[in-house]
Amino acid sequence: MTIFTLLHSIRAGSVFRKWFLCFSLSMFALAWLCALLPSTANAIPLYARQTDQQCNACHAGGQFPELTPFGRKFKLTGYTMGTRQDVPLAMMAVVSSTSVASKTPGTGDQEADFPQSGLTHFTTASLLGGGKITDNVGLFGQWTYNAYDHQAADGHWVGKAGSDQFDLRFAKHFQDDAKDLIVGASLNNNPGVTDVWNTFNSAFGSAPGYVPVSNPAGNGGPFVSAPATPMMLQLGPVAAGMNAYAYWNDKVYAEFGAYQTANGVFSFLSQGVSNADQPKLKGPLNPYWRLALNHDWGPNSAMLGVFGMNTEIYFDSPAATGPTTRYRDLGIDGQYQYLSDAHSISAQFSYIRENQKYSDALSNSANPNYTGSYSNSSNTLDYLRLKGTYVYRSKFGTSLSYVAATGSPDALAYTTSPDGSGNAVPFGNANSTPNTKFWVPEVFWTPVQNIRVGLQYYKYLQYNGSSSNYDGNGRSAGDNNTAFLYLWGAY
Repeated sequence: MTIFTLLHSIRAGSVFRKWFLCFSLSMFALAWLCALLPSTANAIPLYARQTDQQCNACHAGGQFPELTPFGRKFKLTGYTMGTRQDVPLAMMAVVSSTSVASKTPGTGDQEADFPQSGLTHFTTASLLGGGKITDNVGLFGQWTYNAYDHQAADGHWVGKAGSDQFDLRFAKHFQDDAKDLIVGASLNNNPGVTDVWNTFNSAFGSAPGYVPVSNPAGNGGPFVSAPATPMMLQLGPVAAGMNAYAYWNDKVYAEFGAYQTANGVFSFLSQGVSNADQPKLKGPLNPYWRLALNHDWGPNSAMLGVFGMNTEIYFDSPAATGPTTRYRDLGIDGQYQYLSDAHSISAQFSYIRENQKYSDALSNSANPNYTGSYSNSSNTLDYLRLKGTYVYRSKFGTSLSYVAATGSPDALAYTTSPDGSGNAVPFGNANSTPNTKFWVPEVFWTPVQNIRVGLQYYKYLQYNGSSSNYDGNGRSAGDNNTAFLYLWGAY
C-alpha cells in the first residue's frame, strides 16, 4: 500500500479514519501521562528500580528486549545486581489496532476470517515479578492475560491468563585481574528465553517485532508471522528446561540444556494454552545448546554464534502417545551494536536449518498403502530473520526486518486449497510448500521510558509458495499485508 492509497483511504472514510481518530486520542493520553510521570529511574519497571539505572543502561536505545553489554551481564549474573525490592513487581499492557489489506476472497464469512481487522482494543497485559532473591539467585517471571486467546464454539474470542516467560537462575561471578567468569544454571520454560542476544528466540513477542501482542488472529488476521517456523521457536511456554551456562572474559559463551513437556511437577511453567494441538515433547532429554563469541570495544559490540536443538514431538499432541516427529534444528546468528548517548544502532541476523524425520505411520512414502500426514518420509525447513534498528536519544526509532521461510514441497503437510468439497480455504495452500517472505518496516516513539507507541507494516512478497493465487481462490500474498499500530506501557 502506497502513502497515496493510505491518504485516499483516510479521505474515503475507511478504517484508517478510525485509526487516525484513535491515534489522536492516544497522543492526547500520552501527553497527559507524560506530564504526570517523572523521568527518573523510579518511574520505570522492576529491574530499573533495583539497579537505579535508566532503561537504556540495559536495553539498546531503550528498546526491549535487545540488551546492551551491561544488560547481558545483569541477566547472566541472575538478575541480582542492585538492591532487592520490597515489592518485586512490575506490569505492562498493550492496546493495538490491526488492519489487513484485503478480506477477499474468503469463505463468505469475513468476520470469522478477519475477526478484529480495523478495530482498536486492549490486547494483552502482564504482571512481572522477580529480580534479586539472594546474592546468587534471581528471577524473571511473567504472568500474562491474553484478551484473544482462543475462539469459543459460538465464534466469540475468549481471554485467558496463565504463566508466560519464566527464568529462575543461580549464578556465581568470579573476577580478578586475570579473569572474569560467570557460571550459572537456569530453570526456564522456553529454549531461547535464557539467551542474552535475543537474535533468534520467540520468547518476547511475535517475530520479528518484539511487541507482546496476544493471538495474532485476534488482531486482524493470521499474518504476523510465517506459517511454518522451526520447532524450537514453537515451544514457549509449553516446555520445561534445566540449563547450565558459562561466560568467560566477556568473550566466550556456552550453554547446554534439556527440555521436556511442562507437565506434572513443572505444570506451573505452562501457559495453560487452550489449543490442544500445542507441541508435546517425548521424554525429558530434548537437548538445546548455544555457543557464541563476543567482542566489546568502545561503543561497539559484536557477536557471532551457533545454536541448535533436537526434539521429538508426539503427532497426537493431546494424548501425547503414538507416532512422533524428530526435529533437528541447527542455526547460526550474529549481532552488531553501536551505542552512544545520542545514537543506538543494532543489526541482527539468524538462520535456522531444520530437518524433520517422521515415524513410518505418518509417512505416505514409507507406507504406499496408507495415506499418512506427510507425503515424504522427511522434510526440511529454512528460516531466515534479519533486523536493523536505529534509535535517537532513546526516544525516536525506526527498524526494518525481513523474514524468509522456505522448505520441502509436501502435498499432505501443507494443506491444499480448495478443500475436498470445493469450498474456499482463504488461508490455504495450493502450492504444497511453506515458502513465505515478508518485510516489516517500523517507526516508534518513546516519550518516556515506560511508554512506547509504534507502527509496523507487514509487507508480503510471497505467502504459502506464491506471490499470487497462493490459495487457489485468487488471493495474493499482498492481500495479507498488515498494518499494526500499538501503544505499549510498562510500570
